[in-house]
Amino acid sequence: MKHFIKILSLALCAACLLSVTALAAEAAPTADKTEILLPQALAAVKVWGKASKQEDGSLLVTSGDPDSANPEVVVHVSEETYCVDAATGAPLDMEKVKDGDTLYVWAGPAMTMSLPPQTTAAVIVGNVPADGKIPQYAEVTAPAVRSEDEKERVLTIAGGELTVLEDAGVAPFRTRNLVTLDDLVPGAQILAWTNAAGKADRVLVFPCAYRGYLTANQDGAVLLNGEDVKVKGQIFPVKGEENLEQMYLPLRAVAEAAGYEVNWVSGKGAVVSEAGTELFSVQSDSDTAQTPDGERGLLGGCVVDKGTTYLPAADLAQLLQVYYYAA
Repeated sequence: MKHFIKILSLALCAACLLSVTALAAEAAPTADKTEILLPQALAAVKVWGKASKQEDGSLLVTSGDPDSANPEVVVHVSEETYCVDAATGAPLDMEKVKDGDTLYVWAGPAMTMSLPPQTTAAVIVGNVPADGKIPQYAEVTAPAVRSEDEKERVLTIAGGELTVLEDAGVAPFRTRNLVTLDDLVPGAQILAWTNAAGKADRVLVFPCAYRGYLTANQDGAVLLNGEDVKVKGQIFPVKGEENLEQMYLPLRAVAEAAGYEVNWVSGKGAVVSEAGTELFSVQSDSDTAQTPDGERGLLGGCVVDKGTTYLPAADLAQLLQVYYYAA
């Protein structure tokens, strides 16, 4: 699974980490609506400065920001790290990076508590021209909104907003796939170069780590990739600790809309698979899902009500490899 999914997992944990009480099979919609627990995508941490190569293959980045809380950060580079040449948008050859070169690094919001702190890079940008603009990494967190004159699109991104010009140049990274502004959907990860007005006129789109994007609301609407999902059952919040509620969605309706198969297997509960290969299974009242890689903890327990299996929306989306965003 792509490194960006791991970053999303960190963001979900940072924003939603709390213990939820066991949910009964008879769980029903709660009468008083308190706060609905939704995943909040956290902006990636940006680190920049002069890099020096370490013996273990990592990079020690000495911050170029005088106000940085971490004057030095150890950056690990994995096979899933995207390394980009700022001048061309092509892959950056890390073998040619020399000690003293300036690099811009974006990583997940979590760092180790060691000194210096350590993190794994999601994106590394180098070879920034002396008079050139530094591209900014962003994760799109909601559908774009077009301006009235249709000359711009405003993207909601982790940590803020980004305005993209309709005539902006859009290119894929490391693939020959055709991409357009319509590919800037929730879950998309991009690098954006902005003009003097702070609006993006050039966008680099990374290969998508998700199969689609999902949202839902308390009125019963569920959308997958912008299309209505015919839901059998109800959508309801279930109250957990700290008087918070989580939005629960019917597993079968959403999974089948995403192209998966759902079956009930004695002793395993609801089993979701693709082309005969099991993706995960969940059982009533369990707070874990069983996957080929082992158990995965859930933000809330699995609920079975009147023969319909429900999971918290954020858990269901991650298990189905789709991006979940707040409507």
